[in-house]
Amino acid sequence: MRTTPPTARLFTPIPAVGDPIRQLVAAAEQELGQGRFDTAQTLLQRALQLAPDDAAVNGTLAVLALSQGQVPEAITLARHAVQRAPAQAQHHFTLGRAHKAAGALDAAVAAYRLAIEQRPLFAEAHVSLGLALKELGDLHGAIACHRRAIEINANLAVAHSNLGAALAAQAELDADADDDGLPNEDSIAALQRAAALAPGDATVQRNLGAILLRAGRPAQAMHAFNAALTLQPADRESCVHLGSCLVDLGEHALAAQLGQKWLASNALDPAVLRGLVSSLTMVGEVDAALSWSQRALDLQPDAMAQALHGNALLQARRIPEGVQACRASVDASGQDVALYPTLLMGLNYLHEQPEPIFAAHRELHERLEPLRVPVAARPRQAGEALRVGFVSADFVNHSVAFFMEPLLRHLDASAFQVTCYHNNARSDAVTQRLQALGHRWVPCAQLSDAALARRIRADGIDVLVDLGGMTAQSRMLVFAEQAAPVQIGYLGYPTVSGIPGLAWRLTDHEIDPGDMPDFPSEQPLALPRSMFCYQPLEAPALAPPPALKLGHITFGSFNNVAKLTDSTLRLWAAVLHAVPGSRLLLKATAITQALSRSSIEAVMAQAGITPDRLTLMARQEDQREHLAVYNDVDIALDSVPYNGATTTCEALWMGLPVVTRRGATHTARMGASILGALGRSDWVARADDDFVRIAAGLAADPAALAAWRAGARAQMAASALCDGAAMARAFEAALAQAWAAAARGDQAPPPNVG
Repeated sequence: MRTTPPTARLFTPIPAVGDPIRQLVAAAEQELGQGRFDTAQTLLQRALQLAPDDAAVNGTLAVLALSQGQVPEAITLARHAVQRAPAQAQHHFTLGRAHKAAGALDAAVAAYRLAIEQRPLFAEAHVSLGLALKELGDLHGAIACHRRAIEINANLAVAHSNLGAALAAQAELDADADDDGLPNEDSIAALQRAAALAPGDATVQRNLGAILLRAGRPAQAMHAFNAALTLQPADRESCVHLGSCLVDLGEHALAAQLGQKWLASNALDPAVLRGLVSSLTMVGEVDAALSWSQRALDLQPDAMAQALHGNALLQARRIPEGVQACRASVDASGQDVALYPTLLMGLNYLHEQPEPIFAAHRELHERLEPLRVPVAARPRQAGEALRVGFVSADFVNHSVAFFMEPLLRHLDASAFQVTCYHNNARSDAVTQRLQALGHRWVPCAQLSDAALARRIRADGIDVLVDLGGMTAQSRMLVFAEQAAPVQIGYLGYPTVSGIPGLAWRLTDHEIDPGDMPDFPSEQPLALPRSMFCYQPLEAPALAPPPALKLGHITFGSFNNVAKLTDSTLRLWAAVLHAVPGSRLLLKATAITQALSRSSIEAVMAQAGITPDRLTLMARQEDQREHLAVYNDVDIALDSVPYNGATTTCEALWMGLPVVTRRGATHTARMGASILGALGRSDWVARADDDFVRIAAGLAADPAALAAWRAGARAQMAASALCDGAAMARAFEAALAQAWAAAARGDQAPPPNVG
């Protein structure tokens, strides 16, 4: 019985045993696989001397040339291999890779198609063809190629990985009013399958992390990027993205540790440095932040490096220097609108008059004005609820949430249909409590500005309220492009934002009595009550005023370090001089840093206050512990020109009188608004001497302090400051009047509400 020789059943014949050409090529391929290019080169040159026209030799030399970045040589060698063995799919495939490396995508596509024609089940060629088609913009063709590769080899990780990327790109391209362009479940599943098939492939893990991050799943993305970084510890892209995930999850300290660890083993990198400086500043490690930010500036003194350096300076209480650096950042960027927020916030810390603050915000307004496309108010049926949207990154354990909760709790659901656009990748117990109030909830941190604007328009929002302004995670472009017919700024930013799409700014008569500079948008819409309504989250037990036990008065302030300007410190020093033996307790995130401590002690020393009269404490993360420290203070002193808001309410809730000084800017009048709502306008000073007089008068009567502390919570709870229902009615009236004005086509709101 005759049998078919083994060679007749193969596409190519088995090389004869002992064939020196085949042996040299096989050995060279093995060396290539190990990354030993020099040895492979030596072997292939020997083979080339023996058989200069051999297809396998030239084809393998082409692969070697590609590995070494010698693209033109690779094309020449691969073409020679194809000419000598046109039926060999591998040589067409190598030529396709070389053309793609040269940027000749059409030629690459043609070569890949010839490879597939010669070998239809060549899965890797289908994948490479898909990649080239994707770069040419043919996403549907790319998806089909990757699906075909998976049909041929279901365990080919690279096919699953690239299918997921192509599906995500197609989703983004197809985005419309009903589609936010986020990666769909099919694309995520494809990359998850790839990662499972190739757990040791750092590129696949990194690609999975990238798609999960785009989908708004930072917790899952974090694990993928961590796996990629474990496999390739020097990979800066995985490091940067892992840091972004940690920041999105609120883990700024871990993000800082990551950056420092990576930089300890790798060369300085601008992107890693930027993330490190930002995280260190956020957790209050400003000494280290300034050191690293200076290194970032030395390495690459671009606009972003200047902005981060400026922010670190602000948090180190070097306000004029910080503002100067932020101004330089904006100018160096060609007035990039994304770099304005830190500059504008810094100006609020620095200036006691509104004109320079308004001038800088007007500059941003002029940059954004061309983006605005007015939206007409929609016709509403009689009795139909007004659709109201709130956009905020602070529906978490944050000051904004403390003031928004009573409002959201008491809004009339029959007249106002509320949607909360949660612009934060993380949620916490406060988020859950706000969600439980029953309003429509839309997570939107993962949406682009364009996609969020589409979503808001699709939701038919009538009045859109910005709760962020020029703070972190601002969605200024959504408002600048006018996502809703009526847009109002409120609460989260202390003055005009500069966003032209915001027609009005919800405020009150104490903060905005009509004496501010003219501004082209954000006209004041003044409530007949304070714009603040506070709901405490915790109620630690109140201790008697410490002066009764210690025999001296302790003043205190728990405000942000950036608010502790030199003028504030000198004012407080005057109070300490007026009350012999008194002490000052300051508590803030960055205040115990060496630079902050030394600068505070230096200013106070110049004013005649010795360090033994000062106590500096870092802020506690636990809210209850933070509040309990107020029991160590007798009287709270407010900062100027940027008053406290949350800290003022916290001090009042803990039974402390708060002394504030009303100034000329919006930020310098918040304390007066809050104390007026409590019925304690007698604690509001109009000048520095008045501030010292009020504080000294309170300190002179410890018994009165004890009496106030004993009844403070009851009085506060019964005051307008904590009257959520009254705040909701005033807010509703403001929205209704703003909507009515817009429906009439008025260019400005009514001057008063109620």
